[in-house]
Amino acid sequence: MERKTKKQRKRCHDCNTFIDHGNERFFLGRAFCSRRCLLRAIRNEVKTFLPGILSSRKISLTILIQTINFIILIFLVIGYFQLRHRSPGSAIIVEQTLTPMDSLKLAAEPPAAMVLKSVIDIQGEADDGIILSLSVNDRLQQVTLAKNGKFHFSGIKLDEGENQLLVKGLDQAGNVVLIQRLTTRYGSPTLRFLARDFTRGDRSKPHLALTFDGGAGNGAAEKILDILKQKKIKCTMFLTGAFIRRYPEMVKRMVKEGHEIGNHTWSHPHLTTFAENRQHKTIKEMTRERFQSELQKTEQAFFELTNKPMIKLWRAPFGEHNLEIRQWAAELGYRQIGWTLGNGESLDTMDWVADTNHVAYHTGQEILEKILNFGLEDSTQANGGIILMHLDTQRNEDQVHHMLPVMIDSLHQRDYAFVKISDMLKR
Repeated sequence: MERKTKKQRKRCHDCNTFIDHGNERFFLGRAFCSRRCLLRAIRNEVKTFLPGILSSRKISLTILIQTINFIILIFLVIGYFQLRHRSPGSAIIVEQTLTPMDSLKLAAEPPAAMVLKSVIDIQGEADDGIILSLSVNDRLQQVTLAKNGKFHFSGIKLDEGENQLLVKGLDQAGNVVLIQRLTTRYGSPTLRFLARDFTRGDRSKPHLALTFDGGAGNGAAEKILDILKQKKIKCTMFLTGAFIRRYPEMVKRMVKEGHEIGNHTWSHPHLTTFAENRQHKTIKEMTRERFQSELQKTEQAFFELTNKPMIKLWRAPFGEHNLEIRQWAAELGYRQIGWTLGNGESLDTMDWVADTNHVAYHTGQEILEKILNFGLEDSTQANGGIILMHLDTQRNEDQVHHMLPVMIDSLHQRDYAFVKISDMLKR
């Protein structure tokens, strides 16, 4: 029985000694007794394989591909040994966040995602020297080496539709195995995606969006634009078609000075029953055709005036909207932009209220304090906040735009950056 057992034992392909059971290492279908013998065999393969290829005057496409794959395999083998000799508890840490539309990180349980750019970056964490490969839809795209505890695949090209991204390494037997899988889609935004109400940006970043609505009047518009120009602030303005027709030179100035223009409908109509019953049910008179016409007429008026397309963002008049209405807007490519609320606080300045006896009336100083105090008890402060103001005013005294310079300076001193909504969506 002992003699039979010896005959069944494998010999090392390199040193020809018997291999102890359980200590085998395999490479290209061959067995090795130790890491040293395996690496020696790899070096011999490189010495015999590459010189003949490189000395040939004509290299066929098949041989070239085999050469590249062989080199990649060598890198993966080296990475495998790095992986095997990691200390316990130091496994690769791969984490996921979706940053606005153009960047991904890997995760153990990646959420469903939709990517709006055909080229993305993927990054994660790993010990130095780890070799990882990335393929998209079974096409190898990159091999990278972890440095300073991180790895980074850049410029990854996606296909239209569904994409399966695979990060691969080696198992303990020297076989290529899957480490991470991520499935995502690249294409035009879906209605469900666009129909979401956007009220706040990334809370991890100290940025704010200052937005202004322009309805029927422009009582404070010129002075507001002067302040923004002086402070070098670019904003998002939501204008009605009526505003565009009444104040064409004002609109041209906004565009010239770098502000982006969103859609505030044509006639600023009520869209839901909120004013009647505090419920956001679509009013009977507001059909899909009528609502979409409100957006389309405004968009057309802006293009005829500026020869530029209107950005595909809209804000509901009076803040009245629901999923049905947002889907109607999404059919035209528009996304609803609200303003930030939280913990009983709001970044709506309510600057349109002129009646001093109205419960919603606040002085300019009170509004300033309201904005500056937003989120002070929260760890994320006002990060990603969207501030709502108006280009018109009915106040004869204590006009709210007078507090703008102090508000901007104070927030700048707290290291907040002012961005346009389109930039906030990308971050």
